[in-house]
Amino acid sequence: MLGLLISFLKQFFSPMGFAALLLFITLFLIKKHPKTAIWFVLICLIVVGVLGNPVFSMFLTRSMEWRHMPPAQGAKADAILVLAQGTLPADTPRQRVEVQDQADRLLYAATLYQQQAAPLVIISGSASQTASAHTLLLELGVPKDAILVQAQSSNLPTDAELTAPILALQEVKHILLVTSAIHMDRAYFVFRQLGIEVTPAPTDYRVSLQDWKALTAWDWRSLITKLMPTSEAFNQSAQVLWEYFGLAFYRVKAIF
Repeated sequence: MLGLLISFLKQFFSPMGFAALLLFITLFLIKKHPKTAIWFVLICLIVVGVLGNPVFSMFLTRSMEWRHMPPAQGAKADAILVLAQGTLPADTPRQRVEVQDQADRLLYAATLYQQQAAPLVIISGSASQTASAHTLLLELGVPKDAILVQAQSSNLPTDAELTAPILALQEVKHILLVTSAIHMDRAYFVFRQLGIEVTPAPTDYRVSLQDWKALTAWDWRSLITKLMPTSEAFNQSAQVLWEYFGLAFYRVKAIF
């Protein structure tokens, strides 16, 4: 039930979802409250303009991603726990497992293993994602006997809930948690509730130092381009706001 609710709410944190919600509310108000409908539309246009602004979007993304930096070289733990995302299974016409942006998590997990950061890699996620992730880790040189899989979760809370028994069985007290930088703060909070030591190992950064310097290096020729709203920037802003919303929800839930 919680998973369905989260999926439903997440639809409104996208350009199309927000536009659909705006249209629905406007149609509801336009006949009986036309002035209110006009003000509502104006406010929503301002919101779209702000969230879709590349400078604001990058600032917002940076505020979330840069809370955690990759661990220092030589960091050690009992296990590497990677939240599987970003893979596409081998299915016609694909001849092998293919990767998208979030698959950086698996590349980084394999790198940490090769650096002997931990003797064990635990994959957590849905059945389809973990199957592809397992295949990819094997291709990246992680031995089969060094990989454990939890393939029953559909969201972050169940990731933690279903992974906890595996950690206990393996006597894991300290994990290197690998996920996308934009997702790390929420994941770090949830897994800390398990009562184990968690070292963040974020990857898949959307904003680098060079990106930030380039965007904030103002010049009149690129000013209009940098301020013009884009769907990509809106999507990015919405994703960060979803992370902030999720983090706040989990913090309140932990209190009660």
